[in-house]
Amino acid sequence: MTNGGSDRIDEELVCIESLVHYLKENQGYQEIHIQREFNDPPDFWLTISGEKFAAEVTSIVTDYSYDALCHKLGDAIRRDCELNNYLKGKYALIIIGRPEIPRRTSTHWQALIAKTKSYVRTTINNSSSEETRLIDDDNGYLAIQKLSEHGASIGLAGPFRAKWERGAQEQLSQLFQEAIHKKRNTLEKKGVPAICPNIVLLFYDAYGFCDMKDAIEAFQQVQGFDWFHSVYWAASFSDRDNELFHGTSGRKGCFLFSKNEEWVSLTRAST
Repeated sequence: MTNGGSDRIDEELVCIESLVHYLKENQGYQEIHIQREFNDPPDFWLTISGEKFAAEVTSIVTDYSYDALCHKLGDAIRRDCELNNYLKGKYALIIIGRPEIPRRTSTHWQALIAKTKSYVRTTINNSSSEETRLIDDDNGYLAIQKLSEHGASIGLAGPFRAKWERGAQEQLSQLFQEAIHKKRNTLEKKGVPAICPNIVLLFYDAYGFCDMKDAIEAFQQVQGFDWFHSVYWAASFSDRDNELFHGTSGRKGCFLFSKNEEWVSLTRAST
C-alpha cells in the first residue's frame, strides 16, 4: 500500500501502520490484514488473528498543536546554539500567521535549525539586528531578530503565546472529547456498528507535538470512549521505516483505551 506517488503524507496510512506495527512488535500478532475503505467511514477494515475490526482515523490539528511545534522549534534552536556557544544576547523568533513549519524528523527541520544557528553566529557581536525571515509562504512567515546584547535567550514572539500558557492539557482533553462524540455520530449514521461492532478509533497527532505520556494523562479526563473497542494514539515520528507508506518514517504509538486488556498492558507499564 503506497501513497500513489504523491509527496504528500497519507495520514491515514501512517496512522494505521503505527497501529499494525504496535500490535506486531509489542503484542506478537502476525496475521493482520488491512483493507482500505474508500467509501468511508470507516477508513479501514482490519482482520487481526481472524477477528474483524473497523478502524477510523481522525487528526488532531489545532492552534495548540501548531503552537507546541513552534515551542519545540525554539527549544531545539536554543539548545543547539548553547551547545556551540553561539548564544550571546536576546533573540526573538517572530511568527506571523501560520507558516508551514517542517516535521521535526525531516531534513527541512535540520536545515531550518542550521539556518537559524548561522544567523545567531553571524550576529554574535552585534548589539541588535534587523529581522531576517527564515520561512515565508502564503500562510505567513517565521523570522528571527536580535533584540539586545544582554542575556542569552531565544524566545517566541507571536499572538499565540498567551494561549499556549493556558491549560494545554485541558485543551487536548477537549479535543479528544469532541472527536469521540463526532466520530461516534458519523459511524452510527453509516450503520458501521451493525456491520462490525469492534471499532477502533485512531488519533493522529498531525504535528507530532505531544508525548505519549501527555496524551494518556489528557485522555483520563475524557468520557464516552468505551463506546469504541479501542482508542489508539499515533504520536511522533521515529527513526523506524514505515512498512506501509514507503519514503517516510514510521510513528510510535500506544493504546489510550481497549477492551482487550492485553493491548493496553504495555502502555500502562511504560507510564
